[in-house]
Amino acid sequence: MNRPASIVRFEQFYLGHIMVGLVGSSVALFGSDNPALAQANETVGPWLLPSMLGLGVLAQLLLWYFISRKGAVVAKWLLVALAAINLLGAAFLLFGLVTGFGAESRSLVGSLFSLGASALLMAAVSMMFRPDTPAWFGETARAA
Repeated sequence: MNRPASIVRFEQFYLGHIMVGLVGSSVALFGSDNPALAQANETVGPWLLPSMLGLGVLAQLLLWYFISRKGAVVAKWLLVALAAINLLGAAFLLFGLVTGFGAESRSLVGSLFSLGASALLMAAVSMMFRPDTPAWFGETARAA
């Protein structure tokens, strides 16, 4: 079966989300004098945060593969759950940016990248619920 146009758009938005998130995480973690990075390096070594970042990207790439290439409905709903958690985090981040709460421990550039990545994730998730996607996921189309 050919991939529906909405799944192709999902793929574009989701891969964009991964790239923007990776750049933002790199800027936030390694682009400035970050006390959390210094503490982690001192406690367990310099390998911890890059390793965690790499595992996160690997998990996202697995979700991308199973959703956009295999049409796995379990991966679809797992991504929906993770996107809901991400949306909550983005709301707290936006609240912090507006009110200045926690500003001393946050990079503005990293925060803006994070919000951009969240917007791309929400766009990607919305593409999975377009009218042309139920057949891709093996779901029956709902009656209008």
